[in-house]
Amino acid sequence: MASRIGPRSVKDATRFTSTIPHATSKSATSAAPKASRIPGETPEQRVRRLRQAHLAAQKAQVSKADRVIDASRRFFDVAHRWTVGGLVMFTVVAGVVSVYSVWDMLRYNRARRAEWIEAQRKFEADELSTARLAYLKGDATEEQIALVEEANREAEEKGIRLPPLLSPPEHRTHFEEHVKTAFDAGKAAESKGKGLLGFLWGGSNSNTESSTSGAVQSVGDAAKDAWEKEKQNQQNGGPLDQLALDTGSSAPEPKKKGWW
Repeated sequence: MASRIGPRSVKDATRFTSTIPHATSKSATSAAPKASRIPGETPEQRVRRLRQAHLAAQKAQVSKADRVIDASRRFFDVAHRWTVGGLVMFTVVAGVVSVYSVWDMLRYNRARRAEWIEAQRKFEADELSTARLAYLKGDATEEQIALVEEANREAEEKGIRLPPLLSPPEHRTHFEEHVKTAFDAGKAAESKGKGLLGFLWGGSNSNTESSTSGAVQSVGDAAKDAWEKEKQNQQNGGPLDQLALDTGSSAPEPKKKGWW
């Protein structure tokens, strides 16, 4: 059966046929009705009227729940800002407190370590002192003997001496407090006058000698007064002797029996 369609030209064969709707095509929906225009209305008034009508249409489409959500959105925004700010401040404060806690802990541990080292040193010193005393008495054990020998060896290597077992006396005699200090002052003054400066400045020797002689004379006077006081005490007796003499003198004389 022969085709009724005749041969197509090149133009018809390469023609593009669009199958999508175009703006020029008719739509199924009817066009929106045009807004009526009020006679004598200016363009500004018309724009204002149309805007108000548009806003009224939008408000009519918004439900009550949407209005409540929109009103509460401001409150939640402020609460969100304050919450974020509070979290930031809390983070900063927590960081500062953490840094301070770490620093204080390190400082406390350092102080405790120093105290422990000092206590350990005192314990070792006490142990060494006990071992030395036992070593001197001859009652030391093998560990104490080894400890004392090791301490002596270390002291010899360092060129120092071990501390004495007995501490120096705290109480000073009258001689050490008064007489010895005066003699030491005199010796110091005499040593200052010697040497090259004393040879160059010979005039200061006389002052030094006079001060030294004055110190020696004062010491001699003090010793003489003490000696005289001691002699007087030996002659008169002490306080108990004086009390006994007073008691004897105040005792009543015995009555004589007889004719006379």
